[in-house]
Amino acid sequence: MFLGASLPLGAKEIWRTAPPLRVQFFFWLVLHGRCWTAERRRRHGLQPDDTCIMCDQEVKTIDHIVLNCCYSREVWHCWLSRLHLCNVAPLQDDLAIPWWLRMRKLLPKSIRKDFDSFFFLLGWSLWKERNDRTFRGTSTTAQQRALLIKEEADAWCRAGFTKLGALFLGG
Repeated sequence: MFLGASLPLGAKEIWRTAPPLRVQFFFWLVLHGRCWTAERRRRHGLQPDDTCIMCDQEVKTIDHIVLNCCYSREVWHCWLSRLHLCNVAPLQDDLAIPWWLRMRKLLPKSIRKDFDSFFFLLGWSLWKERNDRTFRGTSTTAQQRALLIKEEADAWCRAGFTKLGALFLGG
């Protein structure tokens, strides 16, 4: 039955990372394009508009939310510059999972697992920002979101998810 079946690019890496299970599952949905973004809801006839609620400029896909929105790019820049990792900054039209897999190979093996957890933490936090704006009508600035990311990283470490390690906690 499974002869010839293959996993999508990035599937093994998602399950080998060390964030909380709900975050791994979220990125499994990202990998398969199953997150209920404005673009997906419009495509299914559930809403008329698919504009990003964070930037009000482009179609809100999951890749746009995690990497390409101007708000998301500002959060990424804030943390990547703190961590001296500007060489792995996302480009304008990068797709989230392929970008993550490409960038992790540019880093030394000693910090790849830390970078994996870092990527998942930032992506998860940006998704939560989108949800806050969509369902609660609240928003934060990129700098405020960066502080919330630091708080969540501390909580993950206290809960035993230590793969953020020196990479993140040093920032």
